[in-house]
Amino acid sequence: MLARIFIAIVLGVSFLGWVLYRLLIKKDLKKHLTEFYFGLFFIGIWVLIYWLITKD
Repeated sequence: MLARIFIAIVLGVSFLGWVLYRLLIKKDLKKHLTEFYFGLFFIGIWVLIYWLITKD
């Protein structure tokens, strides 16, 4: 169970790092809005699944 939480945190931080890199360094996040929205969708579905699994 701990590995799943660790993987979730690593992937979330990686996505946040990508967004900050595109926003602050490359300054081309508007060109990559499709990837940004797909990432948000993926994380949203992922959170929903984890929430459904862990709720009692």
